[in-house]
Amino acid sequence: MRKIFVDCGANLGTVLRRFMHDLPDHDFYAFEPNASLLPSIRANVKRARHAGLVEVSASAVWTEDGTVDLFLGHHESSTVMPGKRVPPVYDQQIDYESPVPVPAVDFSAWLRRTATPQDRVVVKMDIEGAEYPVLTKLLADGTIDLVSVLYVEWHHDRFPAMSRAEHEQVAAAVCAHVDVRPWD
Repeated sequence: MRKIFVDCGANLGTVLRRFMHDLPDHDFYAFEPNASLLPSIRANVKRARHAGLVEVSASAVWTEDGTVDLFLGHHESSTVMPGKRVPPVYDQQIDYESPVPVPAVDFSAWLRRTATPQDRVVVKMDIEGAEYPVLTKLLADGTIDLVSVLYVEWHHDRFPAMSRAEHEQVAAAVCAHVDVRPWD
């Protein structure tokens, strides 16, 4: 049995470093599509001095392999999802006029290749609205059952087109399969 931690939306890598400290017996995988944040992630990984496996992927967690548009904003608000509203606390709104094409990984397929049902897989998912299509696909194909614990930040309140009922339907379905813990 492997112990695996997956950081979807690694941002600056500070959370990744904290989990590397707290879970020294885990292998670590991190996904972050914003290339400007990769030096910070690598510096945090180096500071963690983790002896085990650590892989950082410069790609977006998504529903299929390929390329997806990343809409840049403040480093905590960039998204692959159109229509996101950014709270006024951030000093920068999302630039929907100049998307940046970035590599995308089919998270469901990646999970199927990387983990087995016997593994303990902890996922931290903070992917700025993309959690809905990604988790919906994991539910549909059963790969959600490979996840033991899911820390997730839900972003339904930032997307005017998403109803509260849609959010609750996805969240309830995920909670029926996984130990879900809030993340913010």
